[in-house]
Amino acid sequence: MPNTDRAVEYRQVITKAVCGKGRKFSHVTHSIETPDHVHNVLGAWVINHQFESAKVGEAVEVQGSYDINIWYSTKGNTKTDVMKETVRYVEQVPLSYFDPHTRELSVSVSAAATQSPNCVEASISSSHDAVVVRVEKEFVVELVGETKVTVACYPAEYADIDDKDFVFQSQNDEDGFEELDPDLIIDDLED
Repeated sequence: MPNTDRAVEYRQVITKAVCGKGRKFSHVTHSIETPDHVHNVLGAWVINHQFESAKVGEAVEVQGSYDINIWYSTKGNTKTDVMKETVRYVEQVPLSYFDPHTRELSVSVSAAATQSPNCVEASISSSHDAVVVRVEKEFVVELVGETKVTVACYPAEYADIDDKDFVFQSQNDEDGFEELDPDLIIDDLED
């Protein structure tokens, strides 16, 4: 039978699709030395977050930086000052899903900070010469690449038929529900 006589033909289509996903939550502690003897930490915040991402092996590597600003008091709470420290980081985000059939050269990586770096705690070190800052952040990554999808192609005479016209039913479906015992499920829940 020639290929053109079949009712349905299957073809492979190359398309772009999400072929990998990953997520990572992390927290890190920074010890930042201050120029003066710190009496009190009045505030700490993170600004100027920048990052970029790339696929490295079976993970996505996110490289970035942010500034930590610390407002503190010195000299018995008579003087205040703000200091800034730039922190650089590298995070490996593991992929929880990856399609190995993706064309490797077509993959593009996108990363989003679902939780931008945020200072959750700032305290004075025991030696009073540094401020200990705890920062949390979270990333979600996606890989988009070319992959193959198999689709069914119907002959032209099926072009005018709407899918709603078909009733998908096997020969055994007519009496299939008569054999079910509805009390069986209720009895199991009551035990």
